[in-house]
Amino acid sequence: MTTYIGIDVSKDSLSVAVPKPNSGWKVNEYTNSPDGIRTLIGQLPDQAHCVLEATGSYSVLATYMLTHSGVTISVINPKQSHHFAKMHLSITKTDPRDAVLLAEYGKAIQPPVYQMSSDSLLLLRQKRTLLRQYQKQRVSLLNLFASLQPLPLKDSTVQQSLQQMIAHFVAAIAQLMAEINQVCQADFAEQYKRLRSIKGISYAVATALIETTNGFRDFASAKALAKFIGVAPVIYQSGKVGITKGINRSGDAHLRSQLYMASLSAIRYNKSCRECYQRLKAAGKVTNVALMAVVNKLLRQAYAVVKFNEDYDPNYQPILRSMA
Repeated sequence: MTTYIGIDVSKDSLSVAVPKPNSGWKVNEYTNSPDGIRTLIGQLPDQAHCVLEATGSYSVLATYMLTHSGVTISVINPKQSHHFAKMHLSITKTDPRDAVLLAEYGKAIQPPVYQMSSDSLLLLRQKRTLLRQYQKQRVSLLNLFASLQPLPLKDSTVQQSLQQMIAHFVAAIAQLMAEINQVCQADFAEQYKRLRSIKGISYAVATALIETTNGFRDFASAKALAKFIGVAPVIYQSGKVGITKGINRSGDAHLRSQLYMASLSAIRYNKSCRECYQRLKAAGKVTNVALMAVVNKLLRQAYAVVKFNEDYDPNYQPILRSMA
């Protein structure tokens, strides 16, 4: 019989809730470290199914070690556990209570089993995170350098230091981009090739999609992918009121901005996307709405070429076929 166990993850510790034989819960604390997680694994009951939230880097070590030890786990969105707590009218917010709620969520909902990303994807994710930070720093330094130019008296030391730092970040960004490209070419060559065959999908968008989708393993449809990234339309209907409230914006904001920029290229060079954009504009849709529809079309194209392992065909005619 499956025993659902809740694990609340923080930076330094893990609160683990295990059901008692009769009723109630036993909550133990472990350090969020290799030694602490090994101790936890050794004390887990048979047929344990651990449920924990995706909490950025803090939860990766636990998910990695639990998965590689053969423990069944589910990693859920914090919003899911938050709304589950509200449904139970919970007014207490502590680590032990959160661990119990996660175990109760697992027993009630029975979430899908989590598939750990490959080592290559874990490395790719770190490189892309660092790349984004370097790009932000470069833009910040360029803005600072530009803001100092109108001054009547310039400090040569400040000017030289800024130029050196900007040059450093430019070189570091180029090096990281080369490393990301190398990882994709080595471990995700087919997916990378298929994605790059789509007009509008750049090198940066292709690598971002591979990393975000766990190599396209985590999603059963293009609609699910669009919802995860945060570009699915939000529809509100109650009584006589029925409106669309933009997009759900629940995923990676950086990837959304990359896809938005890709849509600007796609409406020029991607036949299907251009026709979609022109049709919506002719129907009176505002530019942003039409471009977001193009983003969704790009995602459908990306999902299809990877799942069916075919290069993009601009003259493709839809046919019915199984996704199995």
